[in-house]
Amino acid sequence: MGSPLYADPDGPLRLAVIADSTAFTGPAGPLLPDEPGLYPNVAARAVEDAIGRRVAVTVVAHPGTGVRGTYYDVTKNRHVMFEVLMRADAVILGLGSFDHAPAGVPPVLEAMVQHVRPRSLRKRYRALLRAVHPLGVRLTLGRFTRVPAGEFERLLDRILHEVRSLTWGAPGVMLGPTSHRSGYYGNVHPQHRARVDLQRRLAERHRYAFVESWPLVEPWIEKLNVDGIHWPFETHEAVGAAIAGALVPQITGESPKPGIPGYEDTGL
Repeated sequence: MGSPLYADPDGPLRLAVIADSTAFTGPAGPLLPDEPGLYPNVAARAVEDAIGRRVAVTVVAHPGTGVRGTYYDVTKNRHVMFEVLMRADAVILGLGSFDHAPAGVPPVLEAMVQHVRPRSLRKRYRALLRAVHPLGVRLTLGRFTRVPAGEFERLLDRILHEVRSLTWGAPGVMLGPTSHRSGYYGNVHPQHRARVDLQRRLAERHRYAFVESWPLVEPWIEKLNVDGIHWPFETHEAVGAAIAGALVPQITGESPKPGIPGYEDTGL
Protein backbone atom coordinates (compact mmCIF):
# COMPACT_ATOMS: atom_id res chain seq x y z
CA MET A 1 0.00 0.00 0.00
CA GLY A 2 1.07 3.58 -0.54
CA SER A 3 3.86 4.54 -2.91
CA PRO A 4 6.21 1.63 -3.70
CA LEU A 5 9.04 4.09 -3.04
CA TYR A 6 8.11 4.35 0.63
CA ALA A 7 6.46 0.99 1.35
CA ASP A 8 7.23 -0.26 4.87
CA PRO A 9 5.38 -3.52 5.59
CA ASP A 10 6.94 -3.76 9.05
CA GLY A 11 6.04 -0.22 10.09
CA PRO A 12 2.69 1.30 11.04
CA LEU A 13 -0.02 1.83 8.47
CA ARG A 14 0.24 5.52 7.60
CA LEU A 15 -3.14 7.25 7.50
CA ALA A 16 -3.28 10.73 5.94
CA VAL A 17 -6.25 12.95 6.75
CA ILE A 18 -6.86 16.00 4.56
CA ALA A 19 -9.73 17.82 6.21
CA ASP A 20 -11.32 20.94 7.64
CA SER A 21 -11.72 22.05 11.25
CA THR A 22 -14.15 19.23 12.10
CA ALA A 23 -11.03 17.02 12.27
CA PHE A 24 -9.61 18.90 15.26
CA THR A 25 -12.53 20.69 16.95
CA GLY A 26 -14.58 19.22 19.76
CA PRO A 27 -17.63 20.35 21.74
CA ALA A 28 -15.74 23.21 23.39
CA GLY A 29 -13.25 24.25 20.73
CA PRO A 30 -10.00 23.23 18.98
CA LEU A 31 -8.01 20.33 20.44
CA LEU A 32 -4.52 18.90 20.10
CA PRO A 33 -4.05 16.43 17.23
CA ASP A 34 -3.62 13.44 19.58
CA GLU A 35 -6.95 13.96 21.36
CA PRO A 36 -8.41 10.42 21.39
CA GLY A 37 -11.98 11.60 20.87
CA LEU A 38 -11.40 13.24 17.48
CA TYR A 39 -12.67 11.26 14.48
CA PRO A 40 -9.26 10.72 12.80
CA ASN A 41 -8.00 9.03 15.98
CA VAL A 42 -11.25 7.11 16.47
CA ALA A 43 -10.93 5.80 12.91
CA ALA A 44 -7.27 4.90 13.44
CA ARG A 45 -8.02 2.84 16.56
CA ALA A 46 -10.85 1.01 14.79
CA VAL A 47 -8.58 0.19 11.85
CA GLU A 48 -5.86 -1.02 14.25
CA ASP A 49 -8.32 -3.32 15.97
CA ALA A 50 -9.54 -4.69 12.65
CA ILE A 51 -6.18 -5.39 10.98
CA GLY A 52 -3.92 -5.96 13.99
CA ARG A 53 -1.41 -3.33 12.89
CA ARG A 54 -0.53 0.03 14.40
CA VAL A 55 -1.85 3.09 12.56
CA ALA A 56 0.03 6.40 12.49
CA VAL A 57 -2.16 9.41 11.70
CA THR A 58 -1.10 12.66 10.02
CA VAL A 59 -3.79 15.35 9.84
CA VAL A 60 -3.52 18.31 7.46
CA ALA A 61 -6.32 20.70 8.41
CA HIS A 62 -7.00 24.30 9.38
CA PRO A 63 -10.10 26.43 10.03
CA GLY A 64 -12.02 27.24 6.88
CA THR A 65 -10.29 24.63 4.74
CA GLY A 66 -11.99 24.34 1.37
CA VAL A 67 -11.33 22.96 -2.07
CA ARG A 68 -9.40 26.03 -3.22
CA GLY A 69 -6.82 25.80 -0.45
CA THR A 70 -6.69 22.02 -0.64
CA TYR A 71 -6.09 22.07 -4.38
CA TYR A 72 -3.08 24.33 -3.73
CA ASP A 73 -1.83 21.94 -1.02
CA VAL A 74 -2.02 18.80 -3.16
CA THR A 75 -0.43 20.46 -6.21
CA LYS A 76 2.04 22.98 -4.73
CA ASN A 77 2.76 22.22 -1.05
CA ARG A 78 5.78 19.91 -1.18
CA HIS A 79 5.33 18.69 2.39
CA VAL A 80 1.72 17.64 1.81
CA MET A 81 2.49 16.14 -1.58
CA PHE A 82 5.63 14.15 -0.88
CA GLU A 83 5.95 13.69 2.89
CA VAL A 84 2.28 13.14 3.67
CA LEU A 85 0.41 11.84 0.64
CA MET A 86 3.12 9.97 -1.24
CA ARG A 87 4.02 8.07 1.95
CA ALA A 88 0.38 7.34 2.87
CA ASP A 89 -1.04 3.82 2.98
CA ALA A 90 -4.61 5.12 3.30
CA VAL A 91 -6.32 8.50 3.10
CA ILE A 92 -9.38 10.28 4.45
CA LEU A 93 -10.73 13.40 2.73
CA GLY A 94 -13.00 15.50 4.94
CA LEU A 95 -13.75 18.50 2.72
CA GLY A 96 -16.68 20.51 1.44
CA SER A 97 -18.50 21.69 4.55
CA PHE A 98 -17.12 25.24 4.40
CA ASP A 99 -17.43 25.43 0.61
CA HIS A 100 -21.14 24.57 0.75
CA ALA A 101 -22.00 26.92 3.62
CA PRO A 102 -24.49 29.70 2.81
CA ALA A 103 -22.78 32.95 1.84
CA GLY A 104 -24.30 36.13 3.24
CA VAL A 105 -21.62 38.41 1.82
CA PRO A 106 -19.38 37.87 -1.21
CA PRO A 107 -16.36 35.85 -0.01
CA VAL A 108 -14.04 38.36 -1.71
CA LEU A 109 -15.05 40.92 0.93
CA GLU A 110 -13.97 38.51 3.67
CA ALA A 111 -10.67 37.86 1.88
CA MET A 112 -9.91 41.57 2.09
CA VAL A 113 -9.98 41.63 5.91
CA GLN A 114 -6.30 40.79 6.38
CA HIS A 115 -5.28 43.65 4.09
CA VAL A 116 -7.25 46.40 5.83
CA ARG A 117 -5.14 48.92 7.77
CA PRO A 118 -4.90 50.25 10.43
CA ARG A 119 -5.80 47.56 12.95
CA SER A 120 -8.68 49.57 14.43
CA LEU A 121 -10.32 49.86 11.00
CA ARG A 122 -9.74 46.16 10.34
CA LYS A 123 -11.54 45.24 13.56
CA ARG A 124 -14.53 47.42 12.66
CA TYR A 125 -14.61 46.01 9.13
CA ARG A 126 -14.54 42.42 10.43
CA ALA A 127 -17.30 43.17 12.96
CA LEU A 128 -19.42 44.72 10.19
CA LEU A 129 -19.06 41.62 8.00
CA ARG A 130 -20.03 39.34 10.88
CA ALA A 131 -23.12 41.43 11.61
CA VAL A 132 -24.21 41.62 7.97
CA HIS A 133 -23.56 37.97 7.06
CA PRO A 134 -26.64 36.35 8.68
CA LEU A 135 -28.82 39.14 7.30
CA GLY A 136 -27.48 38.44 3.81
CA VAL A 137 -28.14 34.72 4.18
CA ARG A 138 -31.74 35.30 5.25
CA LEU A 139 -32.31 37.92 2.53
CA THR A 140 -31.14 35.52 -0.19
CA LEU A 141 -32.80 32.48 1.47
CA GLY A 142 -29.41 30.74 1.59
CA ARG A 143 -29.35 30.22 -2.18
CA PHE A 144 -25.72 31.28 -2.54
CA THR A 145 -22.77 29.24 -1.26
CA ARG A 146 -19.16 30.16 -0.64
CA VAL A 147 -18.06 28.15 -3.68
CA PRO A 148 -20.42 27.66 -6.65
CA ALA A 149 -21.31 24.06 -7.50
CA GLY A 150 -19.49 24.06 -10.85
CA GLU A 151 -16.28 25.44 -9.37
CA PHE A 152 -16.47 23.01 -6.47
CA GLU A 153 -16.91 20.05 -8.81
CA ARG A 154 -14.00 21.14 -11.00
CA LEU A 155 -11.61 21.53 -8.07
CA LEU A 156 -12.64 18.45 -6.10
CA ASP A 157 -12.34 16.32 -9.22
CA ARG A 158 -8.77 17.56 -9.64
CA ILE A 159 -8.00 17.05 -5.96
CA LEU A 160 -9.17 13.45 -6.12
CA HIS A 161 -7.09 12.83 -9.21
CA GLU A 162 -3.98 14.27 -7.53
CA VAL A 163 -4.52 12.34 -4.30
CA ARG A 164 -5.08 9.08 -6.18
CA SER A 165 -1.87 9.70 -8.12
CA LEU A 166 0.30 10.71 -5.17
CA THR A 167 -0.89 7.82 -3.00
CA TRP A 168 -0.67 5.28 -5.84
CA GLY A 169 -4.34 4.45 -5.44
CA ALA A 170 -4.18 3.84 -1.70
CA PRO A 171 -7.44 2.96 0.07
CA GLY A 172 -9.52 6.07 0.55
CA VAL A 173 -12.70 7.44 2.08
CA MET A 174 -14.44 10.74 1.43
CA LEU A 175 -16.42 12.18 4.33
CA GLY A 176 -19.47 14.10 3.16
CA PRO A 177 -20.15 17.68 4.24
CA THR A 178 -21.78 18.49 7.55
CA SER A 179 -24.59 21.00 8.00
CA HIS A 180 -25.24 23.37 10.92
CA ARG A 181 -27.64 24.94 13.35
CA SER A 182 -25.96 28.33 13.30
CA GLY A 183 -27.39 31.83 13.45
CA TYR A 184 -24.35 33.05 11.54
CA TYR A 185 -25.63 31.04 8.56
CA GLY A 186 -29.22 32.14 9.11
CA ASN A 187 -30.17 28.69 10.44
CA VAL A 188 -30.82 27.62 6.84
CA HIS A 189 -28.94 25.32 4.47
CA PRO A 190 -31.08 24.68 1.39
CA GLN A 191 -28.16 23.56 -0.80
CA HIS A 192 -26.91 20.89 1.59
CA ARG A 193 -28.71 17.85 0.12
CA ALA A 194 -27.70 18.68 -3.44
CA ARG A 195 -24.08 19.20 -2.41
CA VAL A 196 -23.95 15.90 -0.51
CA ASP A 197 -25.16 14.17 -3.66
CA LEU A 198 -22.57 16.03 -5.75
CA GLN A 199 -19.73 14.88 -3.49
CA ARG A 200 -21.03 11.34 -3.51
CA ARG A 201 -20.98 11.31 -7.33
CA LEU A 202 -17.42 12.65 -7.39
CA ALA A 203 -16.29 10.04 -4.85
CA GLU A 204 -17.84 7.28 -6.93
CA ARG A 205 -16.21 8.65 -10.07
CA HIS A 206 -12.82 8.14 -8.43
CA ARG A 207 -13.86 4.93 -6.65
CA TYR A 208 -13.58 6.43 -3.17
CA ALA A 209 -15.83 5.11 -0.45
CA PHE A 210 -18.28 7.77 0.74
CA VAL A 211 -19.51 8.36 4.29
CA GLU A 212 -22.35 10.81 4.78
CA SER A 213 -21.71 12.82 7.94
CA TRP A 214 -24.93 14.67 8.74
CA PRO A 215 -27.02 11.59 9.67
CA LEU A 216 -24.29 10.85 12.23
CA VAL A 217 -24.54 14.39 13.61
CA GLU A 218 -28.32 14.67 13.92
CA PRO A 219 -28.76 12.29 16.90
CA TRP A 220 -26.48 14.58 18.92
CA ILE A 221 -27.57 17.92 17.49
CA GLU A 222 -28.42 19.34 20.92
CA LYS A 223 -24.78 18.83 21.95
CA LEU A 224 -23.16 20.74 19.08
CA ASN A 225 -20.45 23.26 19.86
CA VAL A 226 -21.82 26.70 20.77
CA ASP A 227 -21.04 27.75 17.18
CA GLY A 228 -23.76 25.37 15.97
CA ILE A 229 -21.32 23.69 13.59
CA HIS A 230 -18.67 21.55 15.29
CA TRP A 231 -19.35 18.17 16.82
CA PRO A 232 -19.59 16.57 20.24
CA PHE A 233 -17.44 13.52 20.93
CA GLU A 234 -20.40 11.21 20.34
CA THR A 235 -20.51 12.38 16.72
CA HIS A 236 -16.73 12.06 16.36
CA GLU A 237 -17.04 8.47 17.61
CA ALA A 238 -19.78 7.64 15.11
CA VAL A 239 -17.98 9.32 12.21
CA GLY A 240 -14.66 7.64 12.99
CA ALA A 241 -16.31 4.22 13.22
CA ALA A 242 -18.13 4.72 9.92
CA ILE A 243 -14.93 5.80 8.17
CA ALA A 244 -13.07 2.76 9.50
CA GLY A 245 -15.91 0.54 8.36
CA ALA A 246 -15.48 1.85 4.82
CA LEU A 247 -11.68 1.82 4.91
CA VAL A 248 -10.89 -1.62 6.35
CA PRO A 249 -12.38 -3.68 3.46
CA GLN A 250 -10.15 -1.77 1.04
CA ILE A 251 -7.07 -2.35 3.20
CA THR A 252 -7.77 -6.06 3.51
CA GLY A 253 -8.62 -6.45 -0.18
CA GLU A 254 -12.28 -7.32 0.36
CA SER A 255 -13.40 -4.29 -1.69
CA PRO A 256 -11.66 -2.39 -4.49
CA LYS A 257 -9.32 0.53 -3.86
CA PRO A 258 -9.52 3.78 -5.81
CA GLY A 259 -6.80 2.65 -8.24
CA ILE A 260 -4.01 4.57 -9.95
CA PRO A 261 -5.11 6.92 -12.77
CA GLY A 262 -4.01 5.41 -16.07
CA TYR A 263 -3.03 2.10 -14.46
CA GLU A 264 -6.42 0.60 -13.57
CA ASP A 265 -5.92 -2.36 -15.89
CA THR A 266 -2.41 -3.28 -14.74
CA GLY A 267 -3.35 -4.71 -11.37
CA LEU A 268 -1.32 -2.06 -9.53
